[in-house]
Amino acid sequence: MSGLPVGFEHDDVDTVVVFVDMAGFTALTNVHGDHHAARLASDFAEIAETLLGPGDQVVKSIGDALMITSTDAASALRLLRRLNDVTRGSSGFPLLRAGMSAGTVVQRRGDVFGATVNIAARLADIAESGQIVASITAVSQLRDGAGPEAVALGPLPLRNIEMPVEAFVLDVGSSHRDHVDPVCRMHVSSGTPKWAISVGGVSYRFCSLACLRQYERRTSPA
Repeated sequence: MSGLPVGFEHDDVDTVVVFVDMAGFTALTNVHGDHHAARLASDFAEIAETLLGPGDQVVKSIGDALMITSTDAASALRLLRRLNDVTRGSSGFPLLRAGMSAGTVVQRRGDVFGATVNIAARLADIAESGQIVASITAVSQLRDGAGPEAVALGPLPLRNIEMPVEAFVLDVGSSHRDHVDPVCRMHVSSGTPKWAISVGGVSYRFCSLACLRQYERRTSPA
């Protein structure tokens, strides 16, 4: 690669880059505290490590986010589905959201760099809870009849990315608004909730009595 300093050891690798984090993690931290949030982020990273398939790698964790590489988009999607299934079945995790892009990266000393990385990170930023937003380069690898439905978002301007990116939401069969505590954004199990109220015909579920009381204080007339 031209313009690199002599002795710059690296590999140019074709891969799929995924950024996945817990939607509403800031709200959860504010409500439940720094120690709870740090423990949850650590648990999330450990769970991901146990679910890796052949060719998957957790490159690094950044707060509650994980940067992962996979050999192809189908492998990345399978990993995200496994992560989603485990965290949705565990008490206390917010819903996940992810961004995915395929392309060439610069691999150096266990890390990866380049436009593909930046695009995946920006797509994760715009994903809603329960969503995977993927670039056209990733979605094109899934168009063999076996992939999920991909809903086009159109060319999207992304922060600090020169050209708009053709992006899609992948339908993985999960509702991004399903059973989320409106205060701390934690996922609440689909069984009979211990703390719930109905306001104007809308049912709200809460992870704890503290969150329910905080919601009541926020919404009660002054």
